[in-house]
Amino acid sequence: MADYGKPDYGRCPCTGFYEGRQVEVRLNVKGKIVVLKKVPQGTCTACGSRVYKAETMERIESLFKAARVRKSI
Repeated sequence: MADYGKPDYGRCPCTGFYEGRQVEVRLNVKGKIVVLKKVPQGTCTACGSRVYKAETMERIESLFKAARVRKSI
């Protein structure tokens, strides 16, 4: 089961800790801006580094793949 909202992102290489938050992500897809809201992200409280869980990235990829399939039908 995916843990999209689970807040534990562990430690940053700088020795800080990642704090879980939800952000807005803007992507340029074929010349169009796509906005994803409430995307789970870990942000280091010490250096500002940002990370996404693999499950989150896989979900974003699956959304774009599904959109491409629907468009070609």
